[in-house]
This record gives sequence, structure tokens and C-alpha cells, in this order.
Amino acid sequence: MNLFKEQGVKDYAAAASQIPVIDFGPYFAGEPGALDYLVPRLRHACEHIGFFYALNHGVDDAIVERAFAASRRFHALPLDEKLALKLNENNIGYLPVNASVQGASTVHKATRPNQNESFFISHDRGADHPEVKAGIPLRGRNQWPGSLPDISDPMTTYFRTLGAMCDRILPAFAVALDMPEDFFAPFFANDGHHNLRFLHYPPQDPDEDNLFGQAPHTDNSFMTALARTDVPGLAVRLPSGEWLPPPIVPGTFLINLGNMMRRWSNDRFLSTPHGVLNESGADRYSIAYFHSPNPNSVIECLPSCVSAANPAKYAPAVYRDLVLEFYRANYFHQKGHKSSAAEMVQAAE
Repeated sequence: MNLFKEQGVKDYAAAASQIPVIDFGPYFAGEPGALDYLVPRLRHACEHIGFFYALNHGVDDAIVERAFAASRRFHALPLDEKLALKLNENNIGYLPVNASVQGASTVHKATRPNQNESFFISHDRGADHPEVKAGIPLRGRNQWPGSLPDISDPMTTYFRTLGAMCDRILPAFAVALDMPEDFFAPFFANDGHHNLRFLHYPPQDPDEDNLFGQAPHTDNSFMTALARTDVPGLAVRLPSGEWLPPPIVPGTFLINLGNMMRRWSNDRFLSTPHGVLNESGADRYSIAYFHSPNPNSVIECLPSCVSAANPAKYAPAVYRDLVLEFYRANYFHQKGHKSSAAEMVQAAE
């Protein structure tokens, strides 16, 4: 029996009332008083759910549609052509079915690999980029299939557009955590560690035990913005322990907080477990954009979230070390890699 079925999944009508829809239009337009309106709604979503829908986000529907079309074209390629771009140490490239497992998850100990294939891209750096030439971890180049050179434009356009949208939300997050509006900006300067994951979930056998499209997990990002088609499969675990399938809300992105936001906020903001079970009988596609700080950033519990009664639960840590540890635990191609991030940076220099 699968975990979602054991604990029960609410119907869509109930789910729609659980995850708030937040209108970012007035705030993005710079209307007077918009931040005062936005912050309490954002704070409530982050403290009590860890997920929210972003409405009036400013991203053109055509950019989303072109990205999905490019993803379908990529995943329709022959397997050997995709494997030539296999996921590398920078977490860029192709990850086939059965190549990942949420082994480090405290949500659910996966015993079988995830049933999805993914194509990851990041900042589109040139061969002469200083960090590429130096071999700095997590700062590599994108890999593109030779037979589909034209998919790079819609994919990188989506990447840049989602990055700009998430950057615009950073001040609201800072104020929601009782910090200055510009607090997070320096951590995301100079190309933060952003990844875009184009996911394809083949149909699953509903009778298979403990088999997930994506096993229950939490993201290791600061925040994640998800675009989905109308094929169901996603489930979110509420703080009550109930699993619910978030409905598609037209014109929105489904945004969730990741482990870095939880760490920064000293557990004040939630990093909520979620997973995918594709029993629809159809192919399922989604696009997950992960917005995270520059790898050199030191993540330290915010002073506004620490007190004598609530001391810091996490020691200061370099984000590069945290994310590489996560990759080694969850991707089979990384599991044998034991060098620390500091050692790799030193070697590159």
C-alpha cells in the first residue's frame, strides 16, 4: 500500500480551501500599501502551510506554454540521445527513470527509485565564464541535445523569467520574517544557485507497492515555483498529517518553501513534504524552478527568529556544502563522491 493511500488524500474541493491564493499584482505594480496587504497573507501561508498559489505573477502564459512544448520534445527523444547528456556533478543534464531516490528524506524512507525522468538546466554560461573555466562546483554549463538546438531558447527564457519573478518576491519574504526589505538580495546576487527541472512522469501501475513518481520529500531550495499540466499526481502533506492534492488554479504558480528557508527562519517557516504518484494512466509533465542563494552564501538563523527562549536550531553553514550533501544523498551518480565543497573549490583555484 502506498503512503498517500494509507493516510488518505482529500478531494479537490477540500484541497482548494487549504492552500491560499495570494495576489501579487498590486505589490508587483508598486501600488501604495500593497506590501502591508501582502505580508500578513504571505506570513500566514509560510508559517502554517508552506505552500501558496501566486496569482498575477507577471509571467506571460506563452512563456510557460513554450517551455512545456520544449520539455515534451526533449523527453520524446531516443533514450540514448538523452543519456549522452547525463546529469553531472553540477546537477545539470538528464536524469533517467530509476536514477534517483529520496534517500535522505526524513519524510519517507524510499526503498525504490523514483519513476520520473528529468532534464535540468541552470544559468546559461559560456565556455569562457570564469567559474566554468575554474571548475567551481555547481557553476557549470548547460547541456543541450544536438538534434534539438532550438529548445534552448524557450527553456532559458523560462529560467530567466522565473528567476526575475522570484527575486521580486524576496523583499516580501524578508519583511514577513521581520527583517529589512533588502536583506535577502545580496545572497541571490551574482547568479544564485537556480535550477530548472523539466519532469516527465510515465504512467504507473496502481498495484505496485511503495512506488512513487517522486517519493515524499522536502525541497532543498529557498523556494520552488511549480508549473503543472492538468494531469493529477501531486500530493502535499499538511501539518495535520493529511495528504491533499492541490488543484490546478489557472493563472498561478504553486510555490513552496524549501529547507533553506526553513533553516534561515529557524523553523518558523515550513518546508512542507510533498510527492507524486501518477496513477492517471497518462503521461504527466511539470516544470519545477528552484530559487536558491549563491553557493558561497552562509546560511545562519535570522536574528528575528532567535531568542533566549528559542535558540538557533542550526549552526551557520555554507550553502554549497549543504546542497552538495543533499545531491550525494539523493542521486545515485553522486553517492560515491566524498570530497567536501571546500576541497573542490580549493582544487579548482
